[in-house]
Amino acid sequence: MSEIMETISVPLEADAADRLKRAAAEIGMPLAEFIASAAEQFVTDVENASPALSADQKASIERGLQDVAAGRIFSHDDVFTELKARFKR
Repeated sequence: MSEIMETISVPLEADAADRLKRAAAEIGMPLAEFIASAAEQFVTDVENASPALSADQKASIERGLQDVAAGRIFSHDDVFTELKARFKR
């Protein structure tokens, strides 16, 4: 059973079209196959990308930025000095 194919026409700037043609030729792939493969890979990458931050994550980041703006920060050295004191063996 063969797949049903659909052709989609997409206008491109001349420079972009030339770059695609050169890239396809460099790897010896027909232009249409090259573009279809690249588009499919892009969609797959987008589908598998990490999800956007949740509302709670965004709120937590915003609270952290507000703490920095208000000067409620600790240096790296201060934090590790405190941790070492707490967890001394």
